[in-house]
Amino acid sequence: MTGDQVVVTTRPGQQPSYIMRPAADGAGAFESYDDASGDHYAVPVVAMPYLGKGLDLSLFDVTRLAQDAGNDNVASGDSRRISVDLSFAPGASPTGPAGVTLTSVDGSAAQGYLTASSGPAFTAALRREIGADVAAGHQPGTTPLFDAVTSMSLTGAPDGGTPDSTLSPQYALNILQINATGMSGQPTGAYLSLYNTDSFTRENVAVNVVNGVARVAVPAGNYGLYGVFYDYNTQGQLSALRQLSLSDFTVSATGTTTVALDETTATSKFSVDTPRPATQDVLMTDYFRRDATGALASMLLSLWGTTPLYTNAQPAARIGAIHDVIQWGAEAPSASDGYRYDVAYGSDDVPADQTHVETAGTLATVQEHFAIDPAADNSYHGSLLNGFVDSWNNAGGDSLLSPWNGQAWPADVTDYLGAGDGGTWAQMASSPAHVWQYGDSLTFAGGRSYAVDWNHGPLKPELAQHVGYQFCFACSAGSNLTVILDPAVDSEATHVGFYAFVTVPEHFTLYADGQQVFDSTVQDGVELQGTPTTPTTYRTVYDTDLSGNSAFSQSTKTHTDLTFRYTPQTGGGSALPAADYCFGESDSTPCQILPALTLGYQLTADNNNTSDKLIQTMRLNVGHVSYDGAGSHSRITSANVSVSYDGGTTWRPAPVVGVNGTYQVAWPNPVSARGTSPAIKVTATDAAGGSITQTITNAYTVAAPKS
Repeated sequence: MTGDQVVVTTRPGQQPSYIMRPAADGAGAFESYDDASGDHYAVPVVAMPYLGKGLDLSLFDVTRLAQDAGNDNVASGDSRRISVDLSFAPGASPTGPAGVTLTSVDGSAAQGYLTASSGPAFTAALRREIGADVAAGHQPGTTPLFDAVTSMSLTGAPDGGTPDSTLSPQYALNILQINATGMSGQPTGAYLSLYNTDSFTRENVAVNVVNGVARVAVPAGNYGLYGVFYDYNTQGQLSALRQLSLSDFTVSATGTTTVALDETTATSKFSVDTPRPATQDVLMTDYFRRDATGALASMLLSLWGTTPLYTNAQPAARIGAIHDVIQWGAEAPSASDGYRYDVAYGSDDVPADQTHVETAGTLATVQEHFAIDPAADNSYHGSLLNGFVDSWNNAGGDSLLSPWNGQAWPADVTDYLGAGDGGTWAQMASSPAHVWQYGDSLTFAGGRSYAVDWNHGPLKPELAQHVGYQFCFACSAGSNLTVILDPAVDSEATHVGFYAFVTVPEHFTLYADGQQVFDSTVQDGVELQGTPTTPTTYRTVYDTDLSGNSAFSQSTKTHTDLTFRYTPQTGGGSALPAADYCFGESDSTPCQILPALTLGYQLTADNNNTSDKLIQTMRLNVGHVSYDGAGSHSRITSANVSVSYDGGTTWRPAPVVGVNGTYQVAWPNPVSARGTSPAIKVTATDAAGGSITQTITNAYTVAAPKS
């Protein structure tokens, strides 16, 4: 409702991911978490002063919003509405607040909606109210919500109703009172996560402190809490964030337990000193809490801009454990400088000293190359998102973030990645052409240099050679079979790629011993039950066609024909590593990686996938789908490449030099082909009888003659 966007991505076998995309004049910071029911919330910080004081939490239930959105892939725009229910003060004439269009009025109640373009007006109105409170010396949110609105909630959200008198608590309940004071010493509001550290099943709840006080009925026992206090200026903008946590405290079984939170105790300023000049543009805190049983919960704060962060020192937990991670990103003084920093620091307490110094020896130098189809509209920015990975998370969902103004494409950027939290990072890139690539989590060592290509073509359907925690896209488990090809994979073996918000005509067919067992024009793969548990030859044929979309001039059509012989077995080199998982697995039905061939192309071309070479070269890697090295190691017996300069009517073989999966290929870019896009066809086989043929129309572009 603030005009910011949360992109929700669902993929087979994985939890949904949530990527924040703040509007240019949007909220600028979000708190996000999963509640006990599993719903995901992303609460804009600009709304915090009015949460529970006019704005209902349902407005920020991303799970519910995504369900309401349906399946039409509309990225943004006024075709997407957020419908709201409003209540007004008695006697007031209902009027739509800034950004809200009313559709019906019934006495002091009304219904209306906001859109992507009207949300920033609502945000601006909130900021004016917050700024006015600050200027008057009041706590933000003291003045009632504007336009006589007493409440606003997502249409259809439960109103809480009357408690069921037949229900009784499983535990004896005692009152916990939380008193919060701000920097001025006056009562203030706060939004907290409260955990029973003996067991989250007893209490794991968000607590809204209103006007300095919250009272909660909870079971007696051991607890911890985490929250962030927000300081605003007279323009309603954030001026500081103050993270306040308590590792351990006890709620008594008798009387009222009172806990005091004083914002002035959060005095440790977080800072990073970098070898080259840089200004903070993103900051993220991820506070993990584990209870005595091993259950895990977390609260995440994402911030865009230069707002400083302060913390209060806390020891390691007595009951369960805590892990506090702060991720920080900074941009160079000018985009033309072509570098940025992304670092993270994790600790099992909250340190009093939050100053950090980075050197060339503590940073990995990662050359990031961003390629884009020359036909794409790159007048606006894409993005590169980074997310720390350690033993407490797998950097899924909203643990990845990027600057709000994104990343220009095409471009070459040096990203200095820190090793302060172990040096393992997940990365994801979204291009202005709506081609997204997710990278596996990789560990980068300080003092070393790396290179990563994003969307370097030709883009093609592919199975990957994965590292780290994964869901298997080519596996069997007993009579369960999974074969899923990502449709737009680039030149990196550990990337998976797909088209976002683009309709891609496709056709996927699976055969077992020559008999068709699945056919779809809306899926790029399948999870099947009841498949044979005897040796079976599988063949999948997958076609994509973007030739009717003027925003794409490369990889406009692909045809992939993949055959492999599946022999059921347990253990051995094809067993999926225990850290990974697949569809249908159980203790009695372990996962086996299918012996499917993969093709990896490293084409010599620029960031528009365009070549001006008279002799075109390409490194070709033929292998098998793998997970941390596990998978088929059958010998590669052949590889052939052909090129067509007339759209596939005629083909010319290209010389292929190499052995056992690693090849160098070369062919001419004739003068007659300048300004056009040749097609390539690759075939390969292995010693186990597997084969693959892949044809890519308009695989790359031959540079036009220079004027």
